[in-house]
Amino acid sequence: MGFRKEKIGIAFDALAKLDIDLWIVAGQESATNSEPALDVLSDSEFIGLTALIFSKDRKARVVCTPIDANGYKIDGSFDEVIPFAVRFQNTLAEVLKDLQPKRIALDFSEENPSADGLSVGMFRVLEEAFDLAGFSGEVVSADPVVALVRGIKTQDEIAKIIVACQETQKIFEDAKDIIRPGMNCQDIYAFFQGEVERNGFGYSWPPSANPGVNSGFGCPGGHVGAPDWPVKKGDLVNVDFGITIDGYSSDIQRMYYILKDGEEDAPQELKDAFNAVRDGIQLAAKALKPGMTGNQVDTVAREYIVGKGYPSWNAALGHQLGKVAHDGGVILGPRAPRYDKPELIDTPISNHMVFTLEPGVPTSAGRVGLEEDVLVTENGAVFLIPPQQGLYLIKGE
Repeated sequence: MGFRKEKIGIAFDALAKLDIDLWIVAGQESATNSEPALDVLSDSEFIGLTALIFSKDRKARVVCTPIDANGYKIDGSFDEVIPFAVRFQNTLAEVLKDLQPKRIALDFSEENPSADGLSVGMFRVLEEAFDLAGFSGEVVSADPVVALVRGIKTQDEIAKIIVACQETQKIFEDAKDIIRPGMNCQDIYAFFQGEVERNGFGYSWPPSANPGVNSGFGCPGGHVGAPDWPVKKGDLVNVDFGITIDGYSSDIQRMYYILKDGEEDAPQELKDAFNAVRDGIQLAAKALKPGMTGNQVDTVAREYIVGKGYPSWNAALGHQLGKVAHDGGVILGPRAPRYDKPELIDTPISNHMVFTLEPGVPTSAGRVGLEEDVLVTENGAVFLIPPQQGLYLIKGE
């Protein structure tokens, strides 16, 4: 059992900032019924009925089974370890009577899956405890709490994400010697997956669509994995790929161009498109500072790229990255119907969040899509690994 005290500290700060008295993370047998917040707070799991109780007064308490109590005591992260002798609900009710909270945050959310770990059954258990305690206050979503606890990365988390990004880039580099005309997108997909398996890495999203590979004009794109589609001379090849190492992930896109016979460089049309996407990412990174909103950062890149004559892409500029590729919380998005929600694009960004930056534009040779992983700092975002500066050129023989 190992709880991350830095993350608990972020939780206390969030409760004070949001004026929430208690954040309760509750569940049982989390190995089969996962609670995403628990995975960020610790490397532990719930076995019997358990409630982690974090309070605005910077105290951490846990109500658990007697057989689990010693593990929490030895861990040392909790000010009180309270085993329930008979019924979980009754013991939790006694704790709540003592604390007299006015606002309790629970892990349910309509927009943030990483803050939606409370099951219906567990909610009913908590409701009974609230009734027994005579609690008449407000129950609110823990979404803004989880968004900070999960989103603000510790130095250890940042270091692990950087390692995942570095290893991902090595595979992209090795692919330069593999990708050739006459291949199929599925051959490229197989190479990347072979490298994941050979190195013992994990996938930062399911392997059925990781990597995503598309080549040339008309090739199906999006979250489709690798279609049965040929790679030809004169094609742009886009690979969207992410791995997980030691519990933390990467999510990167790189661009290759298959030279035609007699070509030494890509056509100017394709270089212009690449440069527009690359430079839009650079501008967004400079704007990505604490206090900015996701919509403001998205607008910087979108206005620049559209101003270069390209259509606006049908997706957000970026999302948070961490335990998995799509790590929940604030995103960098436009005022489009599926994104235009305050908790997604109008909530201020915090220092030490990690985002992807991933605009894309169409060309006559296929889509140009880059994706870089960046860390928010007071002076703007820094790239976790060097960004791609030009198309990777593949000889056509």
